[in-house]
Amino acid sequence: MSDPQVPTAAQVAARLGKSEDAALTGAYVAELEAQADRCRVVPYASALGEALVRRVSRNLAMRNLPLGVSIDETGSTRIGSNDPEVRRLEGPYRKTLIG
Repeated sequence: MSDPQVPTAAQVAARLGKSEDAALTGAYVAELEAQADRCRVVPYASALGEALVRRVSRNLAMRNLPLGVSIDETGSTRIGSNDPEVRRLEGPYRKTLIG
């Protein structure tokens, strides 16, 4: 099996069934940088690629909810700031701060 590569913006767009536009590219760059800040990304792992797709998807979805609140027929629902699936996928690669 070959080493996984960081998915490109075009690959992420294809996985999400979206076109590669400015919003997607901006979300991709921001989430790729955020992932690199929080995780050991060398060598890059398949789980990190899955988490990146999920991060970009969440970023784009949250743009329509600037306060992180979704209103439905039963009232409002707060959208959490952490995605449990991203935490699960990135968990083994999280940087550990010592000191």
